Amino acid sequence: MSKLSAIKRVKLLAYSLAVLFLIVHIVMYFIFRQNNVPPMEILNLISIIFYVLMLMLILNNQLCEFVVATFLEINIHMGAAIYYTGWNSGFQVTLIGICVLLAYSEYVGRSQHLKYIRFVLLAPVAMITYLAGFYISLKRPAPYALPENVSIFFQVAWAIIVFLCIFVVMQIFVYYAVASQEELTYEAMHDKLTGLPNRLYMSEYLQKVFQRPVDEAYWLAIIDLDDFKLINDTYGHNCGDYVLVTIANLIKSPGIEVCRWGGEEFLLSGKKVNYGPVALLQQIRQSVHDYNFEFDGYKLHVTMTIGMAWREPGMSLDQWISTADKKLYEGKAAGKDRLCL
Repeated sequence: MSKLSAIKRVKLLAYSLAVLFLIVHIVMYFIFRQNNVPPMEILNLISIIFYVLMLMLILNNQLCEFVVATFLEINIHMGAAIYYTGWNSGFQVTLIGICVLLAYSEYVGRSQHLKYIRFVLLAPVAMITYLAGFYISLKRPAPYALPENVSIFFQVAWAIIVFLCIFVVMQIFVYYAVASQEELTYEAMHDKLTGLPNRLYMSEYLQKVFQRPVDEAYWLAIIDLDDFKLINDTYGHNCGDYVLVTIANLIKSPGIEVCRWGGEEFLLSGKKVNYGPVALLQQIRQSVHDYNFEFDGYKLHVTMTIGMAWREPGMSLDQWISTADKKLYEGKAAGKDRLCL
């Protein structure tokens, strides 16, 4: 997942929250107006203007400022709502929900290298507002106690809004966390240059092969490009990279595992099914031999030598690889550009 697409998703979430809070304050303005709670009427008018400004803030990519300003607005607004209408109106539940949004905003800021505010700096403010509101509601009656049906409406509405926000944010958080883990795992298991699986991936694959019965006829082949150092020394490392990437594309075959084993070496492994691997490996070797390599106007003739070994009873993994490696060097000594079994 690219940084740009991640930021777009974060901005979309911020827009959605700002629009949601704007609509909520419009609805609350009319409810408080109908139930004659002047302080909350005024405060909701201010909040409506506030969230219009927040949309402009998001448009200018000031996401950290949006988080801090929204957090402070919610604390002030909900603290005032508890003070004027009492604990039974349910406004305090939003102070719990905003802490989840704070934690998520810090995660996004850290993971995307954006400006962020520490969760531990602001979350205690919400807790203090919550506890202060509870204490005040115990010590004095609310100046503008709402009718029971309106209080129930607010309790249910805030519960639904907060739970939905938590659900959406946590679901997004899980998605990003899993995607990041998968991306890290992929990078750890794949070669950056060729895109092929790397030695670590193939080692784990071969370990799994050794847990299967020997009679399943697995084979292993090590490929080494002939005179690759000469290519690098003559035409430069960019040319060498071009050759490696091209080779990687040429040796990919369905049904077999292919990896960059290291340097100019590739390792292939598979299980004998309806075809023999010898013909496949000869075809791969010939396709490289016949390919017209060209870099910066220079035409290159690239060949490869392949050493192959079957998995035999009583053979360890190291012995299996070593056998293929010995066959590879036998092929090199015999003149290169060949498959040695």
